[in-house]
Amino acid sequence: MRLRILASLLLVACGKDSPAVDDAAGDASSGKPPIGFTFAAIGDRSFASFGWTGTVHNVRVPDGTPFGVKVTSCDGTDGLCSFTGPVAPVSPVDRRRCLNRMSVNCQAASDCPDDGTPYRQCVFIYDAPAATPLVGAGGKKGACGWSFLPIAEAGQQPTVTGTLDQASGELNLTSLSILLPLNGQGGTYRGACAECIGDDIANDGVKNGTCMPTTRGEASDPSLDLGQPCDIHRFGSVPGFEGNYSMDCAPTVKTTDGSPNLFGGLFTSSGYQIEVTAASPDCTDPTFAGEKCFCGACPDGITSCLNNADCGGATCGFLPPTCDPNPFPFRDDGTFNTGFNPAFGPGQCRTAGTTQHVTVGGNSCRGGVCNWDEEAGLGSCISKLTNGPVGCYPHGLGSRVLAVGGARTQGSVYIADTATARCNRITPSPVVNGQLGLPGLTFQKRSFRIIPEYPP
Repeated sequence: MRLRILASLLLVACGKDSPAVDDAAGDASSGKPPIGFTFAAIGDRSFASFGWTGTVHNVRVPDGTPFGVKVTSCDGTDGLCSFTGPVAPVSPVDRRRCLNRMSVNCQAASDCPDDGTPYRQCVFIYDAPAATPLVGAGGKKGACGWSFLPIAEAGQQPTVTGTLDQASGELNLTSLSILLPLNGQGGTYRGACAECIGDDIANDGVKNGTCMPTTRGEASDPSLDLGQPCDIHRFGSVPGFEGNYSMDCAPTVKTTDGSPNLFGGLFTSSGYQIEVTAASPDCTDPTFAGEKCFCGACPDGITSCLNNADCGGATCGFLPPTCDPNPFPFRDDGTFNTGFNPAFGPGQCRTAGTTQHVTVGGNSCRGGVCNWDEEAGLGSCISKLTNGPVGCYPHGLGSRVLAVGGARTQGSVYIADTATARCNRITPSPVVNGQLGLPGLTFQKRSFRIIPEYPP
């Protein structure tokens, strides 16, 4: 049975269409409910958009990207199943790897290099490494990011939980804890991810390529796996960084990299909507003075919030009254803004004692106008931050980000369209917060082929 699932996932991962996907799990010939599920991403319907400035929007999930869960209970063979995870998905690629040296497979943290970093963990990698245009050390463009699903220790709550209705395919991921690390912090990113050069078939588990420094961006991460064999696991989708990336070409990690950002949450096939209301925080960027924004910061300058309740009753949308915010680098007409100080991040408070704070706006668009496609959940405009095309969110009272969910069966495979949104906290770097627009909304749409596994 696992061989049939594996063959179908290989076809999906390699970008080949095949009717075998519909029958990947076969039928429940044992007359028993499933014992597990493999969730394989549907790439053209899955993406994430981070922060309000739009510089890292529409980040696509590669087609077929999997994670696995085990079934804990089912109401017969056609009722509701509960599950927990993560566990190994049915896949030709082993995704259980060391966070501090991703090229090393593991069963426990003790299998990982003892390098003294808090990243010495055995986890399931979800999004393989991919380069981003964030600016790093020496002002050079290029950073490396990836995501992972942590494995709960004994006695702790699983990091993936949910239910799936065997009759309708309705899915509720009550918890999907996805964590996003980067190879450094603002001003210290160690370059774009190394690339896997020469591999002929992606995601087949065969390492026919070689890890090489990338020529994309202005710096390459000094991976310890340069020169080692690799299998391509991901193709970059960010313009200018469309490389061939691999978990076998591990990005570097250091103790100073800080804690990964959490961007998972509750995903449901019932659909999702978040709206700017009168209870939403005031925008604090001067460009949007007097307007409401999706997200804000609590008075501690760290905690993100949707409303005052998230701050224990204190003001959501706080900014020190003495803040002197750094403006956008470009004006509405595209000319350089001489008031911009490159020593500070966009929106960073420049007054002594307030520099850890950054402003929050609706978007970075010229004139504040975002060309928003509600059905797609994506927007576009020319940015006053980059002076080029970026993503964006709508802004102002009544603006909403909407995702219509859905679930169905396709043969013995389930198809589920889900979405979620959350306000992401700031990072330790005000420069990065200004570049990404943090605190700010992170919106995700994730569609899955859900392939059941039955007992022999």
